[in-house]
Amino acid sequence: MKKRRLGGMVLACLLAIQVPTWAADEMQPLEYTCTIAPEKSDFETGEWKYAFCVADLPMEYVQEGEKHTFLICDGQYLDIPVRIIQDTAFISASALTEGLGCKVVEKAGSVSLIKGSKKLTVSTENGGLDESKMLALRDVAEALGAEVTYTRMGVAPLHNPIISVDFRPVNWTEEEALEHAKEVLTACLQAGRESGAIIEHMVAEDPVISAGIAKEIAAMEPAEEVMAGYYLLNGPGLILVEKDTGEVYKKYGGGTAGHGSYVETIEKVEAGDASIFAAGYYLG
Repeated sequence: MKKRRLGGMVLACLLAIQVPTWAADEMQPLEYTCTIAPEKSDFETGEWKYAFCVADLPMEYVQEGEKHTFLICDGQYLDIPVRIIQDTAFISASALTEGLGCKVVEKAGSVSLIKGSKKLTVSTENGGLDESKMLALRDVAEALGAEVTYTRMGVAPLHNPIISVDFRPVNWTEEEALEHAKEVLTACLQAGRESGAIIEHMVAEDPVISAGIAKEIAAMEPAEEVMAGYYLLNGPGLILVEKDTGEVYKKYGGGTAGHGSYVETIEKVEAGDASIFAAGYYLG
């Protein structure tokens, strides 16, 4: 398990001069880190800004109270503007090819969007695709075989919504994912017990604390919110299990910002990682 969380939290707590940074090439799809950006914030006026970091994209700055709709496709965050009009998400036609990986075929005065074995014919005025044209994201993506969801809060940072478009197959049932997540987290808990790293409440490993975490794992259940490509589970924090591979992720931190210790992350969980329940993971 990467140790950058604790270092980032310490820096955030101290309101360090520079933003804590994480190497993008260390991050996996779906993983992100969001923490305070001191050099972009005005603490006297209360105008705080936060650095959102993911793999393969430049750092983005978001502000509490300003709605930002995040977009992912097959677990990858996309740097694509999303326009919400009357509860419908629209993206440009060019984003379908650049972000969602759709192939454009122009033939006999018509335009088709192709993704895998699915094809969608798009009406045009001149026989070509106007890449600036805004298209309804859900209608197009679902017609091309994707699952599309709008998760209002809990996954993205600062209580923001996230749209997930997922073309990947579903190889795990929700019941299988739930049991698998319990097994992975239990292995992490056991490793922590053996190493003495269970210091969730900033004290040495304690059987009472360990038992409490074990109880949370055993009581884990599906969350009310849904997200394309992932099962969302409530347990010791928010747990996400990829429907295709069964990979397990954990959300750390909450969306309430405005203080120096704020940090939110999603990190991949490896079975037997002794640091999963270590101190600092529940800050934010």
